[in-house]
Amino acid sequence: MIRTLGHARLKSGERLRIAALTAPAGRYAGPIRQFLSHKGQPWMMHVDLANEGRTDALRTTYYVGMIGGEIVGNVMIVDDGRVGILGHVFTRPDQRRKGICQHLMAAAMKGFQAAGGDILTLGTGYNSPAYWIYHGFGFRGVQPDSGYMVFQTRQDAVARYFAPARVRVADASWEHWPGLSLLFMQPAGDRIRSLACKVIGSVGFEEGFLLSQSQRERLAGQMKVLLARSGAVAGAAILQRDPRWPAPVHLLDLFVHPNFNGEEGRLVRALRLPERAKVQAYLDLPSASRAAALSGAGYSVEATLRGQLGPPDAPADVAILTLRT
Repeated sequence: MIRTLGHARLKSGERLRIAALTAPAGRYAGPIRQFLSHKGQPWMMHVDLANEGRTDALRTTYYVGMIGGEIVGNVMIVDDGRVGILGHVFTRPDQRRKGICQHLMAAAMKGFQAAGGDILTLGTGYNSPAYWIYHGFGFRGVQPDSGYMVFQTRQDAVARYFAPARVRVADASWEHWPGLSLLFMQPAGDRIRSLACKVIGSVGFEEGFLLSQSQRERLAGQMKVLLARSGAVAGAAILQRDPRWPAPVHLLDLFVHPNFNGEEGRLVRALRLPERAKVQAYLDLPSASRAAALSGAGYSVEATLRGQLGPPDAPADVAILTLRT
C-alpha cells in the first residue's frame, strides 16, 4: 500500500513526492527491492519476506521520495507498534545534495510517532555525517563515542520499557526484532550477549537477528524471548550448532536486562536440547545471575579464559560452561 504524505521543493528546484510505502508493497515491491538491492544479504531476506507478508506482526514502512515516478530516496522503519529500527537510509547517488534525506527523515519520524511509536534505534559510524544527521533528529548514542543510537519520544521511554514486570517465554518472531535490538544496545548488563552473532557490549542486534534467521535451518537454531506483560523484550536465549567445530557442539547465548536478573532459568528451560551433543555457553565473569541459571540446569564450568575480554587496561575473564546431553 502506498500513501502520499506530501510534496517538497528540493534545493535543485525539483518537486519531491514523499510517500509511505507499507509492506507488502504490491506493485512497488519490485522497485523498492531494486532500489535497495545494494544492501545484499541478509538484509534483502527481510525485504523479500516483508513483501510476501511473511514477517508476522512486524510493521515495515518505507518512506520514499519520488521524482517523476521514480524512487530516488528511502528511509525504512520496522516496528512492533512501540519500538522500531530505522535503517536503509539511502539516496540515489545522482540525486544527492538536494535535501532528499532531510525531507524523508522528517516524514519517517513524524509517521512513526503518529502511529504510537515510542523508541527508535539505529546503527551508524560514530561522528560520521550520518551520525550528525540523526543527532539533529533527536537520536543519541547509547554510550560516549558510540554509533549505536536511540531516539525516545519521552526522556524516560527506555526506562519505562524495561520496568520490572511479570514475564513469560515465547518463541522469537519477526515482531521481536526491534525489541531485541533495543535490549542488546543497553549499556547495563553482562557484556557477552550473543557470541554467535558477535554481539559483545552495547551493540545493536539489527544484523544479528537477520543472520540468526537466515541460518536457523542450517544450524538447527532456536531463539526464545523473555517478554514482559507489556510485550517488552526483556531477555533472549539463542541455541544453535557451532559451525566452527566438526563435532556436534552447540552454542548457547543467554542475556537478560539487569532489571530481570533471576529470570534466565525460564529461558534455559524453554530450549529443546539437542541429542548426544555438547552445549557451550560463554560468560564474562562474574555474570552471577546467568551462571546460577545454567548451574541449576546442569551446566558446569569447563574452562576459564583469563583476560579474554578487553579493554586491554581492564581485561575480564570468560568462563565456558558446558552440558553434555
